[in-house]
Amino acid sequence: MFREKIKVLDCTIRDGGLINNHSFGHRFVREVYKALSEAGVDYMEIGYKNSKKLFSESEFGTWKFCDDEDIEKIINGIESNTKIAIMVDVDRVDIEDVKPRKKARYP
Repeated sequence: MFREKIKVLDCTIRDGGLINNHSFGHRFVREVYKALSEAGVDYMEIGYKNSKKLFSESEFGTWKFCDDEDIEKIINGIESNTKIAIMVDVDRVDIEDVKPRKKARYP
């Protein structure tokens, strides 16, 4: 039975990143996004938006920081209704790095 109010969120990349310091390659993340899109998943939680002042880019991969440019590389050219979600922890983010929704370049 279809229930419009129920939404499906996949956290494979965000949660899996806790094991490998968020070091998934772009190709892998793009393939996950494609699969979720084809499956009709409502949201893909792609990672964290953490401060590069608090966490070292040499220790952590792309999905610890979720820069807009990296997200665009993942979703560009893929027909999809799947929305991107990013986790933010209080006191671990630079608020300047979080753009208002209307200025974001991805869905």
